[in-house]
Amino acid sequence: MSDIKMMAHGFVFRNIIFTSRKFLQIHTVVFLPSFNFATRNTSYMKNIISMLVLGIMLGACSGHKNTFTINGKLTGEYSGKVYLYKRESGARIKLDSAVVANGSFVFNGKIEFPELYYISLEDNNVSASFFAEPAEISFSASPEDFQHAVITGSASQTEFEKYKADMKGFDDRMDKAIEQIKLARSEGNAENEQKWGDEYDKADLEIKQFLLDNARKKNTSAVAAYGILNNIYYFDETDLEPVVNNFDPVIHSSVYVKQLAGRVAILKKVAVGQPAVDFTMADMNGKPVSLSSLYGKYLLVDFWASWCGPCRRENPNVVGVYKDFKDKGFDILGVSFDKEKEKWLEAVEADNLTWNHVGDQKGWDNAAGKLYAVNSIPANVLLDPNGIIIAKNLRGDDLRKKLDEVFLK
Repeated sequence: MSDIKMMAHGFVFRNIIFTSRKFLQIHTVVFLPSFNFATRNTSYMKNIISMLVLGIMLGACSGHKNTFTINGKLTGEYSGKVYLYKRESGARIKLDSAVVANGSFVFNGKIEFPELYYISLEDNNVSASFFAEPAEISFSASPEDFQHAVITGSASQTEFEKYKADMKGFDDRMDKAIEQIKLARSEGNAENEQKWGDEYDKADLEIKQFLLDNARKKNTSAVAAYGILNNIYYFDETDLEPVVNNFDPVIHSSVYVKQLAGRVAILKKVAVGQPAVDFTMADMNGKPVSLSSLYGKYLLVDFWASWCGPCRRENPNVVGVYKDFKDKGFDILGVSFDKEKEKWLEAVEADNLTWNHVGDQKGWDNAAGKLYAVNSIPANVLLDPNGIIIAKNLRGDDLRKKLDEVFLK
């Protein structure tokens, strides 16, 4: 907001911009005409001097924008270093280190938008996560229970704690459902297995809705954007694009909003109705195979890995579908997210996956997976004979039903 006022033939201009967790800018400029102080009364002069002092004070405040201080306290006799870092693309990025002296340490730095940071001990891989922001933050922990540090002074951290508590409620429900499903299976109780399977699915759907509602309501919140990004596998482009468009411009440069916007752009390129994005990758014998070389049939591009339990459980269904439809004009290209080629080849043989397979042994950095914005597996896309995407993430009976539909046309 801005405020322009005339005062004693001079202008005081204040431009102040705030967000819920980010102090962006304060600039105060005082424009005064020349005048003869001897002709003005004392009260007038005091007003002018007061305004000048206020301008200087506010100007000084603006020099501290986007800075944070973390005042740390550790109980016990710990003496060593602590490290401050963040994560980018799964890698730890070290930001700073500090020596613990008399149980205390301090970090100072700059940060534009709230972001998840971590503090860890020098001799321990356990870390405490928290949302840093431009503020003076207090950090208190025991070296023996470091991950349960008490953090105050950050409004974003307070919001993050609430978010974690909400998510834990869903997780507890799903964990209970999994326990009951296992028990029902061991007892051969199909009715209870179905009941608790439905409970699991209900909680899973509620998580997705909670995350979407939270981001819509808190559209200036980096924490809400983080929540969406941290559970990205729930969402396709039709879910994400309205959420991203609804974020207030003040956080469009947040690392989380930028990543969400980038994902929307990729998902739109590989949405149903779009031409498939071609790629070439080595098969099990090291021979390069391009996706487009397999066009001419209905083609399922199946992203999976030998270490992925849900993938392996889905494989018998895919094998059955392949057997029933391969002679009608259906084919599969398996794309492995394995890093160890030997385990990949063993799983192909063990599961009787008799179609084409490719992989680059890069795990989650698989090049084809990145092109198709794959963040969880199993995942798949179904192409028509012209290489147009006609369906995505078909599993169980849905894959068979879709193929029945296309081959009955």
